[in-house]
Amino acid sequence: MRFIAFIIITIFPLFLFSQGEGANWYFGLNAGLSFKDDQVQTLTNGKITTIEGVSTISDRNGNLLFYTDGIELYDRKHNLMPNGGNLKGNVSSTQSALIVPRPKHPGIYYLFTVDKPDYTIPKNDPIEGVNYSIIDMSLNSGFGDIVNGQKNIHLQTYDPGNPAENEFKSSEKIAAIIAGDCESYWVVTHFTNKFYAFKVTEDGLVTDPVISKVPTNIPPTTRDDGANKTAIGQMKISPDGKFLAIAHSSTILGGGPKDTNKTNGKAFLYHFNDDDGTVSDEKLILDNAYPYGVEFSANSEKLYITNNFYKPNGVLEKSELYQFDQNSANIASTKTLIHTGTFTAGALQLAIDGKIYRSGYPFLADGHTAVSRINKPDLTGTAANYVQDAVKLPEGTLVTLGLPQFIQSLLKNDFEFENLCLGDKTHFSLSTETNYDTAEWDFGDGSTGSGLEVDHTYAQPGSYTITVNGYINGIIQEPICKQIDIAENPDVLPTYELVQCDIYDDNGSDGLAEFNLQLAKDPISKGNTATQVFFYESRSAAENDIKNGKSLDNIFRNTTPNQKLIAKVTSFGSLCYSISEVSLKTKDGTDIYPDPVSGCDLGNGEAEFNLNLIKNNIVNDYGLPQNISLTFHEKESDAALGLKPLPDTYFSDPRTLYIRAESDNICYGSGAVELKIGSVPDFQQAFSLEACSSQFPIQLGGEININSARYDFTWNTGQTGESINIQQGGTYFLTVSDKELGCSREIEYQVTEQLSPEIITVDIDADLASGQVEVIAETNGEGFYAMDSENGPFQTSPVFTDVTPGAHTVYVKNEKACEIASREIFVFGFPKFFTPNNDGYNDRWRPSDIPDPEYKLNGIFIFDRYGKLLVQLPAETKGWDGNFNGKPMPSNDYWFEVTLQNGRVFKGHFSLVRKN
Repeated sequence: MRFIAFIIITIFPLFLFSQGEGANWYFGLNAGLSFKDDQVQTLTNGKITTIEGVSTISDRNGNLLFYTDGIELYDRKHNLMPNGGNLKGNVSSTQSALIVPRPKHPGIYYLFTVDKPDYTIPKNDPIEGVNYSIIDMSLNSGFGDIVNGQKNIHLQTYDPGNPAENEFKSSEKIAAIIAGDCESYWVVTHFTNKFYAFKVTEDGLVTDPVISKVPTNIPPTTRDDGANKTAIGQMKISPDGKFLAIAHSSTILGGGPKDTNKTNGKAFLYHFNDDDGTVSDEKLILDNAYPYGVEFSANSEKLYITNNFYKPNGVLEKSELYQFDQNSANIASTKTLIHTGTFTAGALQLAIDGKIYRSGYPFLADGHTAVSRINKPDLTGTAANYVQDAVKLPEGTLVTLGLPQFIQSLLKNDFEFENLCLGDKTHFSLSTETNYDTAEWDFGDGSTGSGLEVDHTYAQPGSYTITVNGYINGIIQEPICKQIDIAENPDVLPTYELVQCDIYDDNGSDGLAEFNLQLAKDPISKGNTATQVFFYESRSAAENDIKNGKSLDNIFRNTTPNQKLIAKVTSFGSLCYSISEVSLKTKDGTDIYPDPVSGCDLGNGEAEFNLNLIKNNIVNDYGLPQNISLTFHEKESDAALGLKPLPDTYFSDPRTLYIRAESDNICYGSGAVELKIGSVPDFQQAFSLEACSSQFPIQLGGEININSARYDFTWNTGQTGESINIQQGGTYFLTVSDKELGCSREIEYQVTEQLSPEIITVDIDADLASGQVEVIAETNGEGFYAMDSENGPFQTSPVFTDVTPGAHTVYVKNEKACEIASREIFVFGFPKFFTPNNDGYNDRWRPSDIPDPEYKLNGIFIFDRYGKLLVQLPAETKGWDGNFNGKPMPSNDYWFEVTLQNGRVFKGHFSLVRKN
């Protein structure tokens, strides 16, 4: 690459900064407005199609940056940002989106989205609540994109311990204002009886909110009701940051979206503390209503609210627009009817021209062809000059219910400034709205000044907070402040050659081709991400285009070989710039056409390709320089211009990818590679086996029958081979790899080892000697129990009753019936009666003998019914003969106590029966 000497030209334009951030609106069905030089123009190039909330943002010069409906995010060229889809707002959320810059980080923005707490559209979708994403304008060739990993991050604006709050998560309301420090921002949302204020500082978003609890609770509806009516309605903070107004279209539970009770809504006014983010001093200003839109005048002295009236059957009858006077001691009593009409009570939004715009449309219509306007909202009553359908929209565009919302303080024009480049004499002037006699200025760098207009030169670049103390009739007014950024002229390369390979052009080596001019951005700006680059065909065109709105498209075809363009490199959001010269050159590129690459079929006709591995193979096979940069593209035109490079891990069906090669940021060559799909034979990929413990070891893998010479077999046990023997249950994986294609398929074996039952103990009822036996076992499944036969019958209860004395065997099995556990038991027993009549039958009474030594009798004690010991017998006794002291005892019940060698004691009673 060759560089020639070139002088960097810096231009210090005189341009008055106002509220350019709100200069462009997109809303409704492809509708848009543009505010320039106190004029409003309609736009038709927007991509928004939504019912309600939207947000747009422009730079301080009034150039569009991006816009969104809370679901999709579009750049200034009206293309969906690469990572800009599937945001968590909703087309029917009152305030679905809000954009807030990160202080002192030019080009970084927070996008807040608010879902609609509703189960009807679509039914049963989860409610997402409030989320945020971070946008970096240096991404996507300077068109901006959401930062990877910084998308749809949830904010907790509810009590997770409350089932209803945890379900619905938020209302549909969000608003923002600059904080009292004039450097950070408050982002406020509402739910039930709480306001949640999040602060955005130069260090980022503080996710732990300031929570303000207020007297009135607005409960969410239940799931069965569908739409959460209590969430509907706008919320706004006054431009001076002192008040907060909120509309609740409904305040009671129940009814669902088709409920005809639409007279229970309310609107409230609160005090907002822009120093600490708290909300307080609740005032009811509208009751028994169905309010929707709220907005303050630019001087914050007037409040406007739109309200619907419905017939008893729920059909819209009319809507009204009210004005309230903020200076009154009783604000609610100042309600003044400004307009009555048959349109819905749509959103209200203050614009940078100081006027308030109103949306709305006829009942049951898709939208309306005009936007209404309050021309002089600072004036009282009808002097505010409301005009229905003030701005006619072009054919094919419609306004619905929503209008774009902004940081409210951006719409307050207290003072203006110009010349913000380092070394300039920055000029400050008070707007006519202030009516100050004189003012004292603090420039934020330790310097001060006085007067209605002042000049100051800053010694260093950076962000400075300007504070103005104004006086009217010698009385100091409330301070006003703004933050400004003093930018350096960017450090740039004086010249740069942007080289394109001529092989992309059908006309051969004619020196003409299509160039992606943004490929020169990083080299020219020396990698400074806080810059933007605009291209022009002449220096005069660059210098005269103060707002950079007439620059060349980034995709540019040169008209002459080696054509030179002017690159205007600006600090983001400022008018400070440096000039560089870019030469557009073409060269013969190297052809790069590697052999086809095969990927392994994932079962859906696609394969996973490692493009980084393919890159390395191409570099080695072609002997390319080590500093070569290869990118792959789905379209040849994208490869030619370096657009939409594919990620290293790429999933695809069979296709051709196009290659772009660069070396030292110069086009080196191009080509293509064919992607093919290879596959391992389609066999079952998951097996579930069950086996009894006694059946191990078992074999896995024997069911696969493929050409083992072509494939490698690897098990997660470290073993190789088509089959293995396993000793226990578990999860086993077999990887079958094609030696030729490198494709592999994994087979999973889930082997469940069925454990046999284990008898822990057998509990024999010792106290009552009732013949009850309970088997205590680890059944390892559903247990079945039997006694004295392993063939059953089996029962599900582990308890046996009326078990005869003596030896028994208990059996336990489970439903798998792998093995049957058994244990021999001995049941203590005794005769229930005896008849000592010397007939040779039951003449003596003694307990049954048990062969187990531990159950050997140790002693027998017999008592009468009164507890008197009658006789004590030794273990070897033949039994009691029914006599006491040589005399026969009468027929009766007698009690006994028996001790065994193992220490156990049995007690019970029996009958002595004498027959006549």
